[in-house]
Amino acid sequence: MDQPLNQEIELTTRARTNMTGTYRAGMLALGNAGLEFITRAVQAKNFTWLPWAQIQYVWIETFFGGRLTRGFQVTTVDGDRWEFNVAHAQTVLAYMARHLSSRQILQDGRTWRPTKTAE
Repeated sequence: MDQPLNQEIELTTRARTNMTGTYRAGMLALGNAGLEFITRAVQAKNFTWLPWAQIQYVWIETFFGGRLTRGFQVTTVDGDRWEFNVAHAQTVLAYMARHLSSRQILQDGRTWRPTKTAE
């Protein structure tokens, strides 16, 4: 695990995740092979790698009738769940839609449709 997951990074954004019961801030990178979450703890660097093939589905957290998206939850085929709050969530989801099928991205139990701002 000395090498990064992605060979090409398509998008990076600030993010927070609930990794160990407390939220940690870091950077979320989306690339050709999957998601990488990198946080710099005081003691050591922490990495989370989620390959696209291991993502079962993404559940989107929306407010105000779907007009505001703050974050999403990624569920892997192993049953692990990762909750992310990100800046510019619609843009992040649009990049994720390039690698995941439309059935894997869910909003309120329905298939997600990108807004015009996410294009």
